[in-house]
Amino acid sequence: MTKRLITSIISMLLPAAFGLSAAVVTTGNGTLSYREHTPWSGEIAIDFAPCMANELFTFSSVALDSVVVNKTSSDNIGPFGLVGGGWSGGNHLNGGMRSARTDSIEVSLDGVPLDLSVPLQSKGSVLTVRVFNTLLMPADTVPFALETMTYRVSGNSIEVTGEHRFVAPHPVAVDRYYGMQSMFDGETEMLTPGGSYGVWTPVASVNRFDKASAPGFCTFVEHSPVGYQACWMDPATGIGDRRMVDGADWVFIGNSWTKSYHKLIGGKTVAPGDTTLWRGVYTWFKEPVSDGCRGTLAGQYAFAGNIGGQSIIFYINKFGKTTIIPINQ
Repeated sequence: MTKRLITSIISMLLPAAFGLSAAVVTTGNGTLSYREHTPWSGEIAIDFAPCMANELFTFSSVALDSVVVNKTSSDNIGPFGLVGGGWSGGNHLNGGMRSARTDSIEVSLDGVPLDLSVPLQSKGSVLTVRVFNTLLMPADTVPFALETMTYRVSGNSIEVTGEHRFVAPHPVAVDRYYGMQSMFDGETEMLTPGGSYGVWTPVASVNRFDKASAPGFCTFVEHSPVGYQACWMDPATGIGDRRMVDGADWVFIGNSWTKSYHKLIGGKTVAPGDTTLWRGVYTWFKEPVSDGCRGTLAGQYAFAGNIGGQSIIFYINKFGKTTIIPINQ
């Protein structure tokens, strides 16, 4: 990517960046909602609540201009599939028995703590939600892992950091761990720069591809009549580099039970005291900044989002390499 192209993109978005308004965060009776207007998403509304079968506290609904585009009726934050056929975390029960629980929640807006039980409407820039979960061994009450999920919501994005410390009394073989998943609603086509779907592909034709075939893949983008959702996995943070996925193993699974997945662990054993970390960003927008992926040849793709209150551009080349470009405000 040339410096001229970077400058051109930033110049195009500067007027929009200055138009950002303060977010409105509402609490009360255990509820939490975030409302913001951005040039790229229109009005975005993000709600947090206990959801999925395990009633874990996470983002439960995302809407653009009052139309829901992501609803956590199943996993947005993925579970561990353990060797032997059981699951731990996310939306999964084992024989009707819950496989995880939320132990505590910490919420702040621009560093100021918020009490979810107190009815309050506040304005600010960055909403931080830290959730402490215990994941259980399948069909048991023995803890498998202590999970800390941190969500930083700003602009039209949610930056997610997932941390795990494995505490089972013995090594456990993990068949699969998806981590960052997508419950985007009504998708019609998908794009995986650097992967098998380097041009826009009808969702019915999307399946999966392995790590060896897509060494630069880190982002998938979904499109519906309402807008787009992009899921970027940071390859420079923890297991986002796919170190725990073998070359012949799937690194992306799409159009499966209405979900798409970033696979982060496959066929690996975790021992008591082991830890893992990953970081990803969900972004919702009405139109991309640029799209060179419509046709027969893969090209570049760019969209605008936000990390920690900083407006940014995600620029992805045809090999999947993603460059994050701050928009000076």
